[in-house]
Amino acid sequence: MPNKNNSNKNTTSKSKHTKVQRTKIQVQFHLAQRNYKRIAKRISKSFSSIQTLPHNKPAASSPIQNTQQLQLQSQVGQTQHIFARSYANFLQTLKQIKVSGFTQEMRANIMERSMSMLFAICAALCAIAVLAICFFLFGNAIPTIAHIGFVDFIFGMTWRPSSEEFGIFPMIIGSLLVSGLAIAFGVGIGILSAIYLARFCGKRMRTLLTPCVELLAGIPSIVYGFFGLVVLVPFIGDTFETSGKGLLTASILLGLMILPTIILISKTSIEAVPQAYYEGAIALGASKERAVFFVLLRDAKSGILASVILGMGRAIGEAMAVIIVAGNQAMIPESITDGFRTLTTNIVLELGYAQDLHREVLIACGVVLFVFILLLNLCFSVLTRKV
Repeated sequence: MPNKNNSNKNTTSKSKHTKVQRTKIQVQFHLAQRNYKRIAKRISKSFSSIQTLPHNKPAASSPIQNTQQLQLQSQVGQTQHIFARSYANFLQTLKQIKVSGFTQEMRANIMERSMSMLFAICAALCAIAVLAICFFLFGNAIPTIAHIGFVDFIFGMTWRPSSEEFGIFPMIIGSLLVSGLAIAFGVGIGILSAIYLARFCGKRMRTLLTPCVELLAGIPSIVYGFFGLVVLVPFIGDTFETSGKGLLTASILLGLMILPTIILISKTSIEAVPQAYYEGAIALGASKERAVFFVLLRDAKSGILASVILGMGRAIGEAMAVIIVAGNQAMIPESITDGFRTLTTNIVLELGYAQDLHREVLIACGVVLFVFILLLNLCFSVLTRKV
């Protein structure tokens, strides 16, 4: 409560100070303007009196006329001097008004209000987009799931659209398995790479490796799919004597795809930890590795957890690369080399020719994906609060 009262007093004192400055500037402006008009009248009278003098008479005139001319010249000189000083004061007042007057404050207020309105409009557009997506998805999916049956749709083992059998449980399991294995492959490598870039890497090596990691984040998914088809599929096929397309290949490929997300976010979180924590651990006798792993990582664990959640979200939502190397079999994989199908690949493969109920079921599959991502975000928020 005292802090609020002090802040209110400070704001009121500042407003009073600005009002006093405004009134002072207004008074100076009006005084300068009045002096300027008065001096202009005096100068006009002086010049009119000068014009009435007899200029065509010879220089040798009477003493009275000479004294009148000298008085008039001195009066004109004083008037010009007063005019110059008043004009300088007038210009200075105008400069003060231009610098600290109403125009600058009005512009600042208008800019602040306009930018706040712009930010509010952008936030409202984001909220409207989310609400529109939710309305469209749930509005089409809820009647479809009710028509098929929630248990038959979620826990059904058979996907046969021609017979109107729409069980997506094998695809849910496939999505969870490939995402979990991708996280298992990518988290360790990603976090260790982020630690190396943040604390153990030299400047020259950092300038070389950081753009490479950023380039990995910008490679299209279809290019990753071609890499998996040309490199990983033959390697896995020769190693395990299978076709090469299956859960293991897709997991390795997705683990490679989520590496940039984990590395960059974890690196930023580690670098955001105050240097005093690291220096304090070193001063207490800890080694560099111990200070990094037991001090810096503990303080940056919320950001590292965020990178893992975002990586898992990308792994669940990936479709193009998985289509090429997954095998696309709507069944629960019994081994790590068996083919499988995820929810995203199922939607991409069949949405081009789906009609009527089949199309509505694919939209319902999108709702299931949406719920998965929502649950991941809720788990992340809960974990960050506990951490």
